Amino acid sequence: MSIVMAALTPHPPLIIPEIGKESREGVRRTINSMEEISEEIRSKEPDILITISPHGPVFTDAISILDKEKLEGDFSDFACPEVRLVIKTDQAFIKRIRENSKQKGIEVMTLSSGDLMRYNYPPRLDHGALVPLYFIKKAGIDVPVIPITMGLLEYEKLYQFGKIIDATVAEMGFRAVIVSSGDLSHRLKPGAPAGYNPQGELFDRTLIELLEKGQYREVLKMDTRLIEKAGECGLRPIIIMLGAISGQKFRSEVKSYEGPFGVGYGVVGFYLEES
Repeated sequence: MSIVMAALTPHPPLIIPEIGKESREGVRRTINSMEEISEEIRSKEPDILITISPHGPVFTDAISILDKEKLEGDFSDFACPEVRLVIKTDQAFIKRIRENSKQKGIEVMTLSSGDLMRYNYPPRLDHGALVPLYFIKKAGIDVPVIPITMGLLEYEKLYQFGKIIDATVAEMGFRAVIVSSGDLSHRLKPGAPAGYNPQGELFDRTLIELLEKGQYREVLKMDTRLIEKAGECGLRPIIIMLGAISGQKFRSEVKSYEGPFGVGYGVVGFYLEES
């Protein structure tokens, strides 16, 4: 058993029908790709789903995992509290991945309700996890979810943590799908959320090309100045995912890329090649 598929998904709340309404037509390609990739995930019949978000409790020196038997989340931050998801986790998997990470010298914080209260973070799923999960659940998938939040660690450590995810999946005998949730440059156009920088387009184009060509290790070598100027939030989740699939041969397919509102939205599938 192993990771049988992975995906890069964006997480703009506006692609949720109750939030985006008529604005959704501006990102129709992204919505169609999210629906398509969710159906593909369903077809893999996973036992467990691993999400990696940049918007949960982020620490400078550790990766974090929400460690509750059940978790809820809604879009009340986007004036839509009626859209609500409930997931179950797998606490044995969470415990094992923390232990395996500790053996490799990577700090993983498993956050209980008390821990979250201490860090002044609400005990609920963030929109980085909620948006892809909305589409995945709509496709009929109801399996345990491991909600991981990236840490601000060096890229190589994040990549190695991905390998630990893969080893833990194999150790526990799961068929797993890993979903890296991240928007690309937030600076594609004048008026974009983080302002405009012409380097944003170059960042997005470079990253998408590397993923499309399967040059996954090259992602870790991208120019740090370019990354900074792009104003992205998805690179670290992507690097963790790439580490997780590095032990086997995966092919990639770019479903869509667009940035009509100044933020880059990429949907990419990664498929295990059968030997």
